Amino acid sequence: MSIDRVIKELISAEVRAQLAPLQRGLAELKAQSAVMVRLAATLDAPLKRGPGRPKQVASHHKALKKTYEAPPRVDNADRSCAIIDCRRPARSKGYCAAHYQKYRMLALTHRLPSGWVDDARPQSLTNVVLPRGRAGAKALAEAKRE
Repeated sequence: MSIDRVIKELISAEVRAQLAPLQRGLAELKAQSAVMVRLAATLDAPLKRGPGRPKQVASHHKALKKTYEAPPRVDNADRSCAIIDCRRPARSKGYCAAHYQKYRMLALTHRLPSGWVDDARPQSLTNVVLPRGRAGAKALAEAKRE
């Protein structure tokens, strides 16, 4: 006998041994499906495969749906920034892009001045000068402790 033939026989024996439980399971499923088909034919009912979707009542489903109404938008067209001496047009909440980013950062660090509100009037608020470098890091650390 050649070595190739011995290796092929060993591999095929191992594959048959591994596939035997799978083949038995498939035979059982085939037998069960035959029983289900006969049962469905006896009952004159179609064979349903899988759980399917639950039936939904359209009127009940619509009653549960909540409607969302967005708050009225303020038109920022032809409006200048809320910060005094800022010449840029307002983009969001009455502030230009740069001051809106400052607004968000100040709100995030709980340092937002009380006058800085949403949709502030144009040219009505004074600018906040933030410390830079070590002083800025120190001020930020103090704000986080509060």
